[in-house]
Amino acid sequence: MRASLLLAAAALLVLPGCQRLLPTRARVDAAIAPLIPGDSVVLAGLRLDRLKGTPFYQKYVIGRRIPELDNFKEKTGIDATKDIWELVYAASPSRTLLFIRGKFGGEFGLEPNFALPGLQRMSHKGYYILYKGEDGVLFLNSGVAVAGKITDLQAVVDNRDKNAETPPVELLNLVKTLPADHAWLVSLQAGVMAQKLPDEGNAGNFARLAKSLGRVTLHADLASAISMEAEGEYPNHELARQVQDTIRAGIGILRLRTPDSEAAMLKVYDGIRVEARENLIQVKIDAPFDFIDALMKLQRAPAR
Repeated sequence: MRASLLLAAAALLVLPGCQRLLPTRARVDAAIAPLIPGDSVVLAGLRLDRLKGTPFYQKYVIGRRIPELDNFKEKTGIDATKDIWELVYAASPSRTLLFIRGKFGGEFGLEPNFALPGLQRMSHKGYYILYKGEDGVLFLNSGVAVAGKITDLQAVVDNRDKNAETPPVELLNLVKTLPADHAWLVSLQAGVMAQKLPDEGNAGNFARLAKSLGRVTLHADLASAISMEAEGEYPNHELARQVQDTIRAGIGILRLRTPDSEAAMLKVYDGIRVEARENLIQVKIDAPFDFIDALMKLQRAPAR
């Protein structure tokens, strides 16, 4: 009896510790966060380690249904299906960087051995960069790499020595408010990224709405289907309402371009919920992965 009580007591002590190992909130890896430039406007993340073994990973990562994965490998020499744990995208109007956390090379911490045609190597302040043309991959330490333009990669190294250079703390804190889903995106001034869009032509109204966008958060669970929630902040309710109507109209166009034989996709469109509340626009999507394929097909389709 006493032994049973001791075992029960031990279980109560151990279980809380086990539960703490499962994160409830998103975060940027501690090895990546200090390296992100302070002028970044948008941060987005993908947890490949948590996706491994899921239908999404089998279909879109190993199966390479997403062309960007092939482009990523072609430009960086890194295969997203092998020993990469986390990707963090950081962007400003003048620069984009992709931070990579994982295992590179045959053994942890050793120099990777890539044999891509035209791939060259250079050194900057003791850190090496593998590059092809203007794009390259900077390797900072065991398990951390950065992909981007060579000049931007050199700036990442240079900023490490500047006391005044700090990461975007507000954005990093905003990430922590999101659930620990597989994918996420945050911005405090998303409209800044759209300032170069033309105000004239058919896309003029879209550009105006995009430029007015402020804080944005998005998170998605991709284990077996798409379960996504997004929220954007506008200066007033009128703009939020216009965005609501624009998105709903876009869904209507998708419905018209989808043949009646694809009844499953028509149901997906019905499951997309868009609502303007005060100055916020909220979008929720619960859909099978076929929704991704349909969007990719429409993106590749020639304009009529």
